[in-house]
Amino acid sequence: MPLTSIIVIIAIFSLLTTSITFAIVFKGLRAHKKRNLQRKAILAGGTSAQAVINLIQQTNVQVDDQPEVLLDLTVTKQDGEIIHTVVKTVIQIVNIPAFQKGCVIEVKYMTIDNEQKFEVVGAYVP
Repeated sequence: MPLTSIIVIIAIFSLLTTSITFAIVFKGLRAHKKRNLQRKAILAGGTSAQAVINLIQQTNVQVDDQPEVLLDLTVTKQDGEIIHTVVKTVIQIVNIPAFQKGCVIEVKYMTIDNEQKFEVVGAYVP
């Protein structure tokens, strides 16, 4: 096989892998943006409820130097219905003491795509 054919094959594979990488990155960025818009919509227009923190666990991810956590919650809706849920959210580090096991916090919820989505009032949303 001549050297020019090998170079053409390498160039094609390079362009293909670059295109795939860009597609994956842009898809991830779009999903992240959509999720943040959804979170803001829930916090702005969702229904308020009270939640008891059963467990808080750090995820080892930080957003703008603020820790991301998993909150295991027991939510009591305004109509008295009790729901168990886990919310992944970012809490400002100075507010961590207010988000400990047993604390009562405010959440908001909204039904999106036939699923109830919960967000924590006071969470950090970039």
